[in-house]
Amino acid sequence: MRQLWKKLTFWVDRKPSKVNFSTRLIAYALDWAIGGIIAGLPAVAIYGLVTDRSDMFSDLYVFPSLGYSVYWSYLAGFLSIILALIYLVYIPLKKYPGQTIGKRIMKLQIVRMDNQPLDLKTLLIRHVIGLMILESVSVVVARYYRQMLTMATGIYFEYYLMAIGSFITIISAIMVYNTPSRRAIHDYLSGTTVVHLGDQAPQEKGKEKKNKRKHKRS
Repeated sequence: MRQLWKKLTFWVDRKPSKVNFSTRLIAYALDWAIGGIIAGLPAVAIYGLVTDRSDMFSDLYVFPSLGYSVYWSYLAGFLSIILALIYLVYIPLKKYPGQTIGKRIMKLQIVRMDNQPLDLKTLLIRHVIGLMILESVSVVVARYYRQMLTMATGIYFEYYLMAIGSFITIISAIMVYNTPSRRAIHDYLSGTTVVHLGDQAPQEKGKEKKNKRKHKRS
């Protein structure tokens, strides 16, 4: 049975990570909360300005349900996505290389598996395609684009995309918890891993020796 499992999961990275599951989980929880609050600010502000109500903002559907133009929903959702991209892409690219605020607090860093500098393409694949689209329940802002798609088409995309996103996120969480490399689906997609600040991506023993020899020669 174990041999069969290894054959089926031949693509799984089994190089051990120094980052334990609980540390990565805390960093994720911090990012979920901080990123969610930042991304939600435009929607909350527009809701208050447009409706002049002081009750809690719920979702983008609230504008048409109260008789306001659906375009307020689109504006709020668009601005929320922009702020989410600043948090998930701009900050780890320009402000704190390889770090969101949650990872900075926990002294973790995103690195490429080839140990090349983190670039825009890698972060877009990791955080937009991987987190916001595939593992969509793992970031708060994803609910806004699901709701915008639902309002724009009349098809209940929010339900279907949330169901698919939940399934993928669960698989990804199991991979982080249950594999030595602690890599999630979005890590495999983007060719990244999460390490302690200042560390490099774990490499195979043969590659590690070659790199050490190169380093000594230089």
